[in-house]
Amino acid sequence: MSNQPDRGPGYKLLTQSDFLRGVSFSGPNGPYKCSRQVTEVQQHAAYVIRDCQDIANEELYPANEVDARYMHMGWPVPSALPNRPWDGVYQDLNTPSNTDKWVCRRMVIQKWYISLRKEDLTPLESFVKAVEEALKEPSATGQMEALRGIFMSWGEMIPLAAVVGASLATTGTLGLNQTLIGDSATFRPPNRGPDIIQMIDKNLDITGNFERRFESRIQGGGTEMLSNSGFNAWLDSVVDIGNSATWEVVKVHHAIPITDILPKSLRQKINHLFSYTTTISRSPAVGLSISFNFDGASLGVKDIKQIDVWYSSSTMLDISIVYVDGTVAGPYGYGKTSSNQISDSFVLGRGEFITHVFAWSNNSTVQTMQFVTNGSRVSPRYGDQTDTGEPVISTGGGSALLGLSGSINGSSLSQIQAVWRSDVKTEDFRNIHTSTVNASSGTIFNDVRFLGDLATSRITQIRYRNTLQAVAGFQVTYSSKCGGNVVHQETPIRGTDSGARDAWTLAEDEYITKVNGKYGSGVIYQLEFLTNKGNTKRFGQEAGTSFTFTPPNKDMVLYYFLGSTAGYLKSVTFVWGVPPL
Repeated sequence: MSNQPDRGPGYKLLTQSDFLRGVSFSGPNGPYKCSRQVTEVQQHAAYVIRDCQDIANEELYPANEVDARYMHMGWPVPSALPNRPWDGVYQDLNTPSNTDKWVCRRMVIQKWYISLRKEDLTPLESFVKAVEEALKEPSATGQMEALRGIFMSWGEMIPLAAVVGASLATTGTLGLNQTLIGDSATFRPPNRGPDIIQMIDKNLDITGNFERRFESRIQGGGTEMLSNSGFNAWLDSVVDIGNSATWEVVKVHHAIPITDILPKSLRQKINHLFSYTTTISRSPAVGLSISFNFDGASLGVKDIKQIDVWYSSSTMLDISIVYVDGTVAGPYGYGKTSSNQISDSFVLGRGEFITHVFAWSNNSTVQTMQFVTNGSRVSPRYGDQTDTGEPVISTGGGSALLGLSGSINGSSLSQIQAVWRSDVKTEDFRNIHTSTVNASSGTIFNDVRFLGDLATSRITQIRYRNTLQAVAGFQVTYSSKCGGNVVHQETPIRGTDSGARDAWTLAEDEYITKVNGKYGSGVIYQLEFLTNKGNTKRFGQEAGTSFTFTPPNKDMVLYYFLGSTAGYLKSVTFVWGVPPL
């Protein structure tokens, strides 16, 4: 039935329930209801409040932990909610994987169904003043952080259509071949003891065991009534209209961002703030130095879904970026012809973004490209695998790749430039610097694939040919931490010429801090490594031109290698980075 604010018991229910309070989704245990009322119903608003005396039993199967937390509270999953202006800035970069088997069982005692329009709501003056004060901060970053605090206190979203009443909920993960047993429509499990969790399980007919579970949730009616007097007394109390003050929002069907109820001028300021304050940075371009004919930031700030590439055995032909919202940048030349099929697609997972772009080029074209993500995942190496120029590693200091600018000559990429967005970053990024000796043709290699976890990886052993000849039999072991364990990965042998080999093992807290060596035309004759412990290892032959490399900052150490090889090492790029975590 429809009600006006001065008619029937519905309006009193609306004002005394938590319907007019916001809900915040921040923090590891969200969502949670905020303590402050944020809005009120306008004097002459029309809304719907319908009596619904029913008990609904739900068994839901969330895709991941985030979805599980929303369902546990009776909210739609994040993908079913409207976007908030700040989602692009404060998105969750570490969304849990969906490998666990989540299940949520709820009993919902439905008393009233309430439906409003956002036009029916007006924000409280104290909320409006708080937002106005936040927007007075002198910097854009300060404004965003002040607003973030407001959203945590007042809420991020408010319901427009929801069920008010009471509910019991239990949510957790099940092991392989585990079930909850029983049926959520029956309540006859064995007696599992007097505590509140066991009582809720009993009344939800959960006789199995979770491997992991959230705290069982009671909404409406009061925990004390259930724990002190039992389920039947609690249920009798809940259905009593005289106890309507204890009813809560237990099932949300539709909601809006809290900013939607603000005056238009404030909404516009907030939307503008979060849309345009992202700092965009650009790495130096790689390849032919000419004017760009496509811009990696032309479509605005958004998340990348996948990168499509066209390549041959000698060069990069074209490239395209598909964004999560369905927009596409590129292809720009070769890929526009429908008969020229995509060679490969590097698809990103949820919460995954690109942090490193590797490019090899000559004077006229980009020959080879490769990408690395914040989760240490490495793409295939696309394009020419031999006879390339010096590698260039583009990063944004941990920022996420936004797009790629560059030039195309119709048949291949002639120039590429990585464009970064500062609002999405990985916290454990290791800044790097490169030193290259003797850029030369040969089969290229990139040890980044063997690092394991980028944040914790370190060089722990180097094997080499111990004869007085050019450097060959070169093989590196990288060690990193994974799930509390140390994982070792060994590269293939670089330089296949025969000869006896030896190994040099570094101590646990030992790092290479300086490299000396000798090189000639297309050959690395000798390498010498010096460590922070004062140890030295030299191998190869005394021939060619000497070189010496040290990192640009004293706190950097040798991180990993790139280069080219044949029967011996032909060129090496030394990648320096801050010490591992």
